[in-house]
Amino acid sequence: MKQKIIAGLLCVVFSGFGGVALAEVQRLPLTDQDCLKCHLEEVKAIVGQESAHKNDVGCLDCHQAHPPEGEAVIPECSSCHESGDNPHFALENCRRCHVPHAPIITDFSTLDGNGKPACITCHEDIDNQLTALPSAHGEQDCTECHNAHGLEDGQYQTCLDCHEKHAPEMELKDCLGCHQPHQPTGYNWNTVVDAKFCAACHEETVQNFTENGATHLENLACTECHTKHPPREEGVIPSCTDCHDPGDNAHFAVGECLQCHNPHSPKKIDFGSIENLRPVCLGCHPKPGQQMKRFPTAHAEMECNQCHPSHGERLSCLECHDGHSDAMQYGDCLKCHQPHAPLPPKLVKNIPSNLCGSCHEDQNSSQQIDTSKHGQLQCVYCHKNRHKVIQECRTCHGEPHDVPMHKRFPDCHKCHGSPHNLKKK
Repeated sequence: MKQKIIAGLLCVVFSGFGGVALAEVQRLPLTDQDCLKCHLEEVKAIVGQESAHKNDVGCLDCHQAHPPEGEAVIPECSSCHESGDNPHFALENCRRCHVPHAPIITDFSTLDGNGKPACITCHEDIDNQLTALPSAHGEQDCTECHNAHGLEDGQYQTCLDCHEKHAPEMELKDCLGCHQPHQPTGYNWNTVVDAKFCAACHEETVQNFTENGATHLENLACTECHTKHPPREEGVIPSCTDCHDPGDNAHFAVGECLQCHNPHSPKKIDFGSIENLRPVCLGCHPKPGQQMKRFPTAHAEMECNQCHPSHGERLSCLECHDGHSDAMQYGDCLKCHQPHAPLPPKLVKNIPSNLCGSCHEDQNSSQQIDTSKHGQLQCVYCHKNRHKVIQECRTCHGEPHDVPMHKRFPDCHKCHGSPHNLKKK
């Protein structure tokens, strides 16, 4: 009965083909488009990634037969990826990482923290970097930082996912300004680094620099002097002569700069422990040396640090010398005496007569009781510019008497007495 039913069906089918003979019916070859009809998920996976499996091969290049015409064969990766072409292709168990229909790795979680041997077969340069400059990063597996293959956001951990910030406002780009992920202790400055980031490790140094850096602070960033960082050996501590050319200034040619200067506070100098200081000081301050040479005094025989204990600091005259009077102050000393040429005194305008009277007591007392106009004048009105200068009467008065009188009495003092207590006759 069953055979009669099948025979009847064949008659119906053949009648539908208009009597075409069975021998004339041929199967059409499969195309990649036919795969989509049954294998939708696989096709979705392969077109979802821009890989060579999508762009360079088709389904039938790998799956060359299909039942019932042939046996369904899953090809070996080595059929295309020969081990001799790349060390990575020599690794075993490709499917541990790669799905053939989406070969680009999007999740490293299947590697169980043992991805480095596979990674370095393609990224040998990265392995060389980690080996050349060992750090804690070199002891980690690649998958501890890289979640997936690639450099898109989310495919790798950022520095700040593991490390604390050097400053609250720090961002990933600031980290990368100093640290390269595969050589984090290499400290390669890709930009001018803000001192606040250096302060995370060098707090006291940065604070000293910020408060006392002088022109170094105005013109330089930390990384402009410190072009490298330990463990590098060169470029870590610059030479002063890199900027301060000995040919530009005699002071720069002295040498042993660090004996006086801390580069982070270059003008804050303690002279207490420095010997033979004068040649160093005169390199920048030649004028005091010229003054002491021109006007030799006990000051010229002293070391500079006997009056200048630190740079920019000076002792008051009254710390070594007794004042001419108890009321005298340091500013009063400078009206007559210049520290590097204290003698002879150089007189300036408006020196109160009582200061002169500290040494010239008799003359000052006489002038105090002088009822003439001389009694109203300051000493420096007549004794100008230099100490012991005495003006002649005719400088101010000319020759007020007739010629015979001046010839007979050429000395005005014989009639008028002392100029400090003038007598009118």
